Amino acid sequence: MTKHARVARLVAALLLISTVDVPWARAQQATPATTANQTRTETEILKTIVFITDELKKLDQHGKPRKLFGTGFLVAVHDSRLNDRMFTYIVTNRHVAEAIEEDENGKCTPLQIQKAYVTMNLKEPINGKRADQVGITASQQRHWFFPDDEASDLAVMPFGLNEKYDVNVINLEQFLTTESLDKLHIAPGDRVLTGGFFYGYAGLHEIQPILREGVLAMLPDGPMTTTTCKSGDLYLADVHVIPGNSGSPIFIIPALPLGSGVSFGGTQNAFGLLGVVSGYMQETENLTLKASTTWKGSVQANSGIAVVVPAQQLKDLLEGPEMQRLRDETVEQIRRSLIFGQGDNLSGRLSP
Repeated sequence: MTKHARVARLVAALLLISTVDVPWARAQQATPATTANQTRTETEILKTIVFITDELKKLDQHGKPRKLFGTGFLVAVHDSRLNDRMFTYIVTNRHVAEAIEEDENGKCTPLQIQKAYVTMNLKEPINGKRADQVGITASQQRHWFFPDDEASDLAVMPFGLNEKYDVNVINLEQFLTTESLDKLHIAPGDRVLTGGFFYGYAGLHEIQPILREGVLAMLPDGPMTTTTCKSGDLYLADVHVIPGNSGSPIFIIPALPLGSGVSFGGTQNAFGLLGVVSGYMQETENLTLKASTTWKGSVQANSGIAVVVPAQQLKDLLEGPEMQRLRDETVEQIRRSLIFGQGDNLSGRLSP
């Protein structure tokens, strides 16, 4: 392999790795003492959120490419082979990544995308704007990965982060898995918080996600029809979500009494990731409920019940053999490049 090719492979590998230091995401945080300068956890959560835009080949009524908007968020998988660096990913719904919509016959069909990009906030403004668009270009190493179970409305893409972005990431340790739900006695009635794209106002100079609060409504003990038109496992939350919120992270809010640093009701002292919002239960004209991601006619309405893909399914995807193989290949590419002396000028990016 030529020197140029080895350097190119090393750069491609580094693009999958974040060098951003995000203390909030490093561990489940204990409840801190209140201080005047303390940043609210809700504010830090908002920094995990990105906006996703699909420009379709299909034109709108004005002759311009139709756009679909969704939400994504950033997660991290730490790897001891990289010291304190981490593999970072964008998470969203499959129906956002593939622009899937339900047709008149109730069939979920992907639409043709001609361009897609992610919008994130910058630490320092450029020409008065703090938002930056990053194109999503598929490659061998960076493309959307989906669960084997088509009922699971999830999509994950490796996405290295530059230090110029004002973002946070969510650690796997913050996921509320099936085991931790039982251990922490999380049950219907626990408060939830979600944030995502608001089609009424996305922000003028920067992206501004909207926050909404509700309660965990149900942990169904059997499969239901999901937003991919398949039968699978999901959670239900009594929180009003709207188009554009698809792909939003949803968290369990700590249950803390006033003046106390100890939780009650068994809920942990941290905002744990419950799952990923994928749509809402739509109430039809004959008062039946159906999972949906798009607005229909005026005789149908949003019931206010959000459909949530469990965090366990996201954890299984991130820790699955395909994703692990990609991480192994990336680490090996870096190791080989450094051994051959082609990564000397970049090796500092891999050091603490």
